[in-house]
Amino acid sequence: MMKTLKLIIFTLLFSVTTCINAQEAKSTDELDKTIENLIPKAKKNKLSEKQLQSLTTAYHEANEIDHKCIMRLKESGQADIWIEIYHRLTSIEQRQNKVNALPDNIKSAMNFRLLKLENEINNSRGKAELYLCAKTKALLKTPNNENLEEVDRLIYQLIKINPQNKSIDELMLKSAILPYKHILFRVATPIEMHLPQDIAKLILDFDDNTIYNIPFDVVQNKDTKYDLMIRIMIDQKIISPEKIETITFEETKDNFKAVVTDKTMTKSAALKGKIQIIDVKNDEILINTPYNIASTFRHQYAEVSGNTQACTEYTLQLLNNEVIDFPTDDALLKGAARELNSAIKNIFQKN
Repeated sequence: MMKTLKLIIFTLLFSVTTCINAQEAKSTDELDKTIENLIPKAKKNKLSEKQLQSLTTAYHEANEIDHKCIMRLKESGQADIWIEIYHRLTSIEQRQNKVNALPDNIKSAMNFRLLKLENEINNSRGKAELYLCAKTKALLKTPNNENLEEVDRLIYQLIKINPQNKSIDELMLKSAILPYKHILFRVATPIEMHLPQDIAKLILDFDDNTIYNIPFDVVQNKDTKYDLMIRIMIDQKIISPEKIETITFEETKDNFKAVVTDKTMTKSAALKGKIQIIDVKNDEILINTPYNIASTFRHQYAEVSGNTQACTEYTLQLLNNEVIDFPTDDALLKGAARELNSAIKNIFQKN
């Protein structure tokens, strides 16, 4: 990283002996604003000499400020430095990309040199993510108001750095649930929707009655004051038609021949809705996560006319499969309910 970043200094048009404090007193935001304002004219090669000088100075000076900040942070050895280092490096890269798109004569006049920052950015991003996740988990061990405010700030930073980070959902879930004392699990469906009578029981079939060591009930206890509700909203059920797909082909072996009809039966049922985490006291939805869970029936068998000695091993296996009836709608809906139960367990009780 040092070798790459030192190239920034070599491209400066002004003396590196310029007073550091005076340079750093200028905000990179102001310098970037100058760059942004001059880029459109630079793309058209319509910069005056003064404007070209302003663009050049703003570009190199902003890079030097970011570079010096990165060096100071690394020298500090603090655990949280990588967040700022990542943002400084991305600022340099974004600045560089804007200038790199300019005509060659402008870049030459600016003494522009393309820096390869991808490895440094990826490295700093990875270290920043590790710090943010570790710090957030540590704070959640004591979920008081002050720590939860800090957790929200850290999660926001994590999302900003990498919205695809695999820990974000879990951290957001913990930050929403841990402040509460008693949880009530409910399943809610539209009155007019026909569903199997025991579907709520299947969805809320848990072996353990705690989430992050916070107790929950699936049947409301009148003597318990619930401050959090996890509501499984079933908004829609979708039952597919019963389908039988048929493929007919010939198989031959030695002097034998057979006509094979390969049949595949399919039918599915899906449940669509939302998993809502609700602050009971304030009647506020804290998290609203959509789901789409399906249970699919698939059965394959074969019918053969001719000599079975012509059939492949695979066809012979299909011949052993019996012809069966399609499952009922309720049976598939119960299967979808079990799939939803597994998904809920994976979300709330995987640890």
